[in-house]
Amino acid sequence: MGSFFSDVVVTLLGMGYSLLKQLLEQLEAFEQAGEKAGPDAVHDLAHFAAWLYGRTAAPPEPRGPAAPAEIASMPAEAEISKLLIFLTRYARSYMRLGLAGSGLLTPDDFAYLATIMGHQPLSKTDLITRNIHEKATGTEVIKRLLAKGFVAEQRHATDRRSKLLTLTPAGMAVLGQVFGPMGQVSQLVAGNLTRAERIQLLYLLQKLDAFHQPIFQGARPEQFSDLTQHLLEGE
Repeated sequence: MGSFFSDVVVTLLGMGYSLLKQLLEQLEAFEQAGEKAGPDAVHDLAHFAAWLYGRTAAPPEPRGPAAPAEIASMPAEAEISKLLIFLTRYARSYMRLGLAGSGLLTPDDFAYLATIMGHQPLSKTDLITRNIHEKATGTEVIKRLLAKGFVAEQRHATDRRSKLLTLTPAGMAVLGQVFGPMGQVSQLVAGNLTRAERIQLLYLLQKLDAFHQPIFQGARPEQFSDLTQHLLEGE
């Protein structure tokens, strides 16, 4: 960060101190936001550029025909939620095509195998948590993978109630078969975004994930009203 800061100072000295002052104020705000985000927050040029763009860029021009009045008045938050759901559905439809004939029935099957490969041996609870699933849903995925012989389970060395999962040779083979198509799916999901737009989107999605993950993994209230009240307190 120090090298970037020095380069910016040298470059902007000839542009007038007003612009330099604005940049320094934004840089200070970026660092403060990172401190609030926790020790895992990334402070580099790409993340600063994405953060700065999000604070200073003008809203995008609408594309295509004008939306009906009732849709045009939809809150931005509702539109974000809708489009995130749509993007998830697009991605899952592409993944199902890429997994055809592999023995993996759903995108979750692939995600679980890939997670085990990167962290094995892995407990069932940890595997489900890493994939942001409810216990019942994750358990069904694990049962399916065990039945197909793609993963094996073994006793935990210190916890008799827990079992650890590892990939079998068959699981490694099927992953090797589908890694190529899944990489192509990733490119397809990124669509027509430029490199700069992909970095910006990645920054925003990581920020949202950092906000929601503790809520999902923590002790959630039983009533939805209690959950929303807790979340909106910080606004």
